[in-house]
Order: sequence, then C-alpha cells, then structure tokens
Amino acid sequence: MLKFLSINNLAVIENLQIDFKENLNVISGETGAGKSILVDALALLLGARAATDLIRTGAQRALVEGAFEFDNDVLEKIRSLLERFGVEVEEGKIFIRREIHVANRSRLFINDQIANLAALRTIAPYLVEIHGQGEQYALGAVGEQMRFLDDFAGCQDLRRQVAQAYANWKAAGESLEEFRRKVSEHARAGEVVAYQLRELETIAPLPGEDEELTAEKVLLANAEKAYELSHNAYAELYETDKNVIERLSLVKRRVQDLAAIDPRVAPDVEALEAAILTLTDVAESFRGYNERIDFSPVRLDKIEERLAELERLKRKHNLDLVELVELKGDLQQRLNEMSDATERMEAHRAALADASQNYRELSRRLTKERRTAASLLEQRVETELAEVAMGRTRFVIGVTTAEERAGDEKFVEKRELGDEERIPEASYWTANGADSIEFLISVNEGESVRALSRVASGGEFSRLMLTLHTVCRASGTGDVRDEEPTLVFDEIDAGVSGRVAEAVGQRLRALAAQRQILCVTHQAQIARFAKHHFVVSKNVKDGRTFAAIQELSDEERIGELARLIGGAEDVTTTRETARWLLESAEKVVVRDKRNKKARRK
Repeated sequence: MLKFLSINNLAVIENLQIDFKENLNVISGETGAGKSILVDALALLLGARAATDLIRTGAQRALVEGAFEFDNDVLEKIRSLLERFGVEVEEGKIFIRREIHVANRSRLFINDQIANLAALRTIAPYLVEIHGQGEQYALGAVGEQMRFLDDFAGCQDLRRQVAQAYANWKAAGESLEEFRRKVSEHARAGEVVAYQLRELETIAPLPGEDEELTAEKVLLANAEKAYELSHNAYAELYETDKNVIERLSLVKRRVQDLAAIDPRVAPDVEALEAAILTLTDVAESFRGYNERIDFSPVRLDKIEERLAELERLKRKHNLDLVELVELKGDLQQRLNEMSDATERMEAHRAALADASQNYRELSRRLTKERRTAASLLEQRVETELAEVAMGRTRFVIGVTTAEERAGDEKFVEKRELGDEERIPEASYWTANGADSIEFLISVNEGESVRALSRVASGGEFSRLMLTLHTVCRASGTGDVRDEEPTLVFDEIDAGVSGRVAEAVGQRLRALAAQRQILCVTHQAQIARFAKHHFVVSKNVKDGRTFAAIQELSDEERIGELARLIGGAEDVTTTRETARWLLESAEKVVVRDKRNKKARRK
C-alpha cells in the first residue's frame, strides 16, 4: 500500500506531500491543477523514463519519493527480488526515491541504497498498477491477462502444480543434456583415457619405488668402493694382527682381573662381553657383504631404465608415484562410467518422459479450467461493462494451447530445448501452463474484436480494468492475492456521467474494500464514494504557478462536490445536493451489495 508521496520541483509542483490512506482515495481539482502530475510521479516510482522537461523551470533537479507498506509475506517476496540486485530490505517498508537532474541524468534509491531501474521494475508489480492515459503499466502484458483469468477461475493451486511440474521437466531435460555432454566428452577422450590406463597398467608404478631404485642405483654405481670399504672394515674388526675384537677381548680379561679385586666393576665386564658379541656380528655381516650385492652391470642398466620410465610418467602427468596410482583408479572409473552410459542414458530419458507426461496432463487440466472460466468471464464482463456505459462492447478471451500453436505456422518458433524434438508443443510450455491467453475487445457494434491496446481509449480501458478487477478479484469467484498492488485509475470517468458515473463509483468503493485505490476524477457521482478525498489546486504568485493538495474534511467535501456538480459552492441548493450525495453514498453501497447477493442466488 502507498503510504506517502513527496514531490519536489516536478512541473508546476514545487513542494507537495501526501499521506494516502486505505480503501478509496479520490483526487479531484480544476482542469490543469496538476492531478495528472501525481500520476506521472507515481509512474516515475515504477521505472518510467525520467525526462528533464519534467523539471520545474528554474530548478536544478526534480525529486519524487514514495513509501510503501506491505504484509510480511509480500515483503519477503520483495526482499528476495531486491537481494539479487544487492539491495537490502530491513524495515517493514520500501522507500523509493527518483532524482532527475538538468544535466540529463537521474538517480534511483531504494531504501537509501543506490539501485538501477531493472531492480525497480522487478518489484513494480507489487507497488502500483496504473490505468489510464497511455496504459503502459498493466493489462497489456500477456502474463497479467492470464492472472486475471486464473484468479476468476480460482485455479491458483493447479497452476502451482503446473509450475512445479514445469520445473521438474526443465530439470530432467537439463540433467539429460548434462549427461549427454559428459558422454560426448568421454567419447572424445575415450581413446586417450584407455591409452593412459594401458600405459599405467603396463609400467605399474608403486608408491616409493623410485626412491628405493635410486638408492640401489647409487650402491651399484659405487659397488667396487663399497666392497673395498666393507673388506677393510671386516679386516680391522677381525683379521689384522691388532684387530678391534682381539684388542677388546684383551681389555675384557684385564677388567675381569680387576673385578676380582673390586666387584664394583663387574657390570663393565658384562658390557665389554656384549660389545664383543655385537662387533663380532658386524664383522660377520661385512664378511658376507659382497655376496649380498648384485654387481652385474645388467642389473644397473635395468634400474636406470626403470627409473627413466617412472620419471617420464611423473613429468607427463605432473604427479608423483602415489598420485599416479590414484590416477590409475580414476581412469578405470571413467572407463567404467562409459561402459554403462547407455543404461544411464535410458534412465535419464525415462525420467524426462515421465516429467513431460506429468506436465502435459496437469497443463491440459489447467487449459480445461481456463476455457470453462473464460466463457463465463466473457459473459460477466460484458454484463458489468453495460453498467458503465459500454453496453455495446464485445469481450472475447482467446485460449490457445501449445499443441495448437505448434501446429499453426504463424506461431512456429525455433527453440532448442534438449531432447524435445519429438514434442513440438514443448517449445511453448511455460511455468504458467501451455496456454497463450489474449483478451480481445470491440467497443463499437459491427467492428471485429482486436487487442486491447489497439481499440480502447484511456477512459474505456480504465473502466474495463475496473470491471476485470471487480469481477475477477473481488467478486468472490477467485482468490484475492496478498500481493495486490495499489490501483490508480486516471480518466476512468471520461465520457460518462449521471447513472453510469455512479455505477463506476460503486464498483470503485466495493473494490477498495479489498485493496487501496487512488482515483482521479471530475465526477461528483464518483467522488461521493471516497473514503478519503483530496483536492489539487493551483495559484499564481509573483508570476509563478504553484500546485498544492489537501485532504478535505466532511464539510469541505460538500463544497468540492458542489463544485463538481457544476454549481457555485455557496449556492444553497447545490450544497444541499452535495450533502445528500455524501449522506446517501453508504446507503447506495449497502443496497448494491444486497442486490448483487440476490442476483447470485
């Protein structure tokens, strides 16, 4: 709901603030006072083009600010949408500010954070819906026409099921395409993978093998020196005249003699005995050392050849031996995946076929409900339009299915959607169903029905929108959505007066019980039904024009209604008529509700 609107230096408005209320807010005033500028200001808050010629003469910039308040559920939807654009929403309201500078630039702020028009236009459907001159903000969108029909049909739950089925179908198609891509990639890389695996299996590297072979290579390359060193060590320990073991044995005997004199050194005797045994074992190992080494040059050649193979593999894959062993397992797994690709492909195809069939069944149910509702809605709208001076209007709802579009040459489009070459109509499937909904109208007898934007004038369009909102969203046939935006009707009274204007006012009042409505009008028969009545006025001071707005008290409303009737405000009979209009407005609304209830029965 729009809570507050502030306008600075926009056309004839220098500084203006309005606190809007719930229900029906009527705005009236003399022609040229600036009522349409209020609508232009709201359009700027929805993302309309910010032209510099809107800036008040002599000012450097124009500024429009609006504050909107929402239920928690709607606020969460808006918060989610704005998060995609990096705009945070913490408070329970949305504040929007548009600045237009004479330097042909403009700036946009959402909750005091710089934002772009894409973010604003994304949340615009939750803010305000304008109907009137130009009519560029609402029913021209095919999606909005579909929502009107679905609201009337009361098929929101079924449409949600269709949306989920569509998401499942898309996911299944994407999963199939992803698997196809992988299979294609594997097929192209299959020979390389197989070759790499055969090479790894042939060479069969082992973790740490290169380190062991390198150590053996060093030993073999220095075999002669190793033999000489081991022989000398054995000789020093065991063979020379004064070898270490013999001398150590002599030391042991002398310590034994000492132990006979001093028992405290007895442990030293044991230590010497242990040392002699250890050195004897070492000497024995050196005596057989030469036999433990394969000094064959053939063995050295084989080691060098093996090391060269391992090094080549390591450089080729830029991996160590442990990682090469892991690579072997990975390559084997990839080949295994390729081997069962056919079976897995069929599983993906079956999942897609199931998802397609489920979507088709649900969307056909939705089509049936829409066509049934369309016939009834056409009759209801034509009946209601007759009450607002559009009795010769023909209203037709076209419901074209995906199958029909796929078979009609004028609808043929080329789209790539995975494996759906066998399902021509799938090109026209959407999350909202497989139907194309179009509202067509003829306002003159004998003329064929055409698209709304090509036929209806601003006033006719506004009355049609009022009728659709009344019939589809506030008549009890469909559900009233939580996210209903504020409705703005401009020029809704164009070409109507008397009884028709009163009928329009009654419908506005009834619809305003469900949502906030702003209505710019020149008709007292409409203004009488307002919950809140604002008047725009202008005056000239020092050669400059200034516009102002104020909410009227009950007594002030009588004067404004008297002016709208066409008489002077201070003429007694005119004021009495205006007073009667206000006092009887509630009775008219109650009577109209009673009559509608009786007609339904």
